Amino acid sequence: MKYLILLIFSLYCCSSNEKQTENETRVNPKANRYLLQGSDLLKQHNFTQALAFADSADKYATQKADVHFFKGRVYSELGRFAEAEQAYKNTLEDMPGYKGVWNNLGNNAYRQQNFSLAIDFYKKELTLGRATIPLRALGRAFVELGQTDSARTYFEKAIELDDKYTAAYFNLAQLEEDEGNLKKALKYSSRAYGIEPENLEYRYVYSTLLVQLNRGSEAIYNLKEIVRQWPWHHGAHYNLGRALIEAGQQVDGKKYLEQAEQVRAAQAKIDHLENTVRALPDDPYSYAALAFALRKAGRYNDAMHSYKVALYLDQDNFDIWNNVANLYLLQGDTVTALATYNYIVTRNPALTDVWLNMGVVYALSNQKEKARNAWERILAAEPNNASAQKFIRKLNNN
Repeated sequence: MKYLILLIFSLYCCSSNEKQTENETRVNPKANRYLLQGSDLLKQHNFTQALAFADSADKYATQKADVHFFKGRVYSELGRFAEAEQAYKNTLEDMPGYKGVWNNLGNNAYRQQNFSLAIDFYKKELTLGRATIPLRALGRAFVELGQTDSARTYFEKAIELDDKYTAAYFNLAQLEEDEGNLKKALKYSSRAYGIEPENLEYRYVYSTLLVQLNRGSEAIYNLKEIVRQWPWHHGAHYNLGRALIEAGQQVDGKKYLEQAEQVRAAQAKIDHLENTVRALPDDPYSYAALAFALRKAGRYNDAMHSYKVALYLDQDNFDIWNNVANLYLLQGDTVTALATYNYIVTRNPALTDVWLNMGVVYALSNQKEKARNAWERILAAEPNNASAQKFIRKLNNN
């Protein structure tokens, strides 16, 4: 908490002024509106509210399959696989041929590393019609089982249906790289990257293959850009270091190799915390600890997801709420940060740190009176609060 307050204070002092296509909704318009609003909330990782809107939709829906399917998606995002499975089963009871259910059940089995079961589910999805998503998913599951010939076949079948299906080209590139077929891998990765040049993952694999083929000088620009956007990515630092050394830039190359080791150490901690949340799926503090490590690594979107899961498990944990507000601020979303701070102090007006942070954000937004009110609120309860006194003095001097 203190670190985040100091971070916000420094900002103030330095300031001068793959998604499965959903089935078409078969519920009445009012239920449909609730599901659409729920989908927007799910995109924002507001899981509790998303489920609440699903419950509202359920009250008006005459045909419940879409509601059950949506609930399954929310529980899947939360990693609550038993609840997701029940929701998907409810979907199939209402509509046995509902597209996407078997695929999503397969995804959940895959995430739990039950790859044989995932394959069974994906094959059931294909009985409803050939589609690129379950074909590619089958390929990925067969890769995990070491059955690369079967995996290759399914990736190729997906591409036969859609010759611009970049994810399948990408998976083929990874498969061929693992098999040591670097030129083939480069061909497939070039295809994926060529179709979606803005996709950093495709860009990274294409660039690392160039490095492995002793064409590192061609990858330097791309790898620098990836490191800039993904500073937490160990492989990008490592391969950039290799490419620079190959190009004769020894000093810079060694610098990136050293950074790669630092990033790998941070990732090892994240891996440990991810194992912890898998072992303790009902512990909000485990998710909050993972979120903090992800935020520290600069992986803000992943951190927000973990914080929101923690809040689903403990809606009244104001420390987590405050961290969520601070993360919105780090992402540049001042409006949502302020709304979250206001929500917290409405629920618990005695939280000094929240009033302090909220005042700083108001000051940065040039809303000086609101900033003053927030800090004076602190001084009314804690007349000797040094941080609030300092901020008010600065406000008076501006």
